[in-house]
Amino acid sequence: MSILKWKLFGKWKRILQNMVIVTCFMLLPACSGLLSNKYAAELASPSDASAATGMVILSAGALESCHPSINVPTHLLIYEANDSFFRTEKALLEVDSTFMDSEFQDHHGHLYILKLPVGSYYLTPRAFNPFAPFAGYLFPSRADFEVAANQTTYLGEFYMDNECGNRAKLILRDQEARDLAMLKSKNAAFRDIPVAKRLLQFTGCDRFSLICTVPERTIPATSSP
Repeated sequence: MSILKWKLFGKWKRILQNMVIVTCFMLLPACSGLLSNKYAAELASPSDASAATGMVILSAGALESCHPSINVPTHLLIYEANDSFFRTEKALLEVDSTFMDSEFQDHHGHLYILKLPVGSYYLTPRAFNPFAPFAGYLFPSRADFEVAANQTTYLGEFYMDNECGNRAKLILRDQEARDLAMLKSKNAAFRDIPVAKRLLQFTGCDRFSLICTVPERTIPATSSP
């Protein structure tokens, strides 16, 4: 299968997944927990960091969850920094979707730990709209980061502190103590693993953004109140 056909297949697969989620609009209580965290702390292993790969830890969350029938949830996409127009995300991380149960008590959010090949990457937010699966943030910013060999790195927290979708204030902040404590409580294998700290900062605009203003409150990344 050619690269183009494979990427188009991935997009149509996403559309089919969206159609499944749309059926939940009238069944909200039954659909809580529909999505699972494929990058959950319990699933990670320190041995995943090797000469060819590294691991990154980050959390993502919002003041409250969003349901597609009421508002537009957000997710984060991770791409290779040198990706082309026909790019395919290396990872998709939910931020505030009602369909994934929160791991935190004081807000809606999730902890992620990912294994990635050594190299340069960036993450960018997208609005999740099952009725318009190719739509997203009109003005997405991006945050670049590096994956180092044989290293586990903490990147910080991506947080939305007011409303769902495009109206949200996007913040990158340091929640290392909280996030690493949760990681170690969920996965004892990480209790003695050294973790480097390189906090994310919004570095510019996604290359396919129509217009973009880098969020003021994210440069530099700051500790939460």
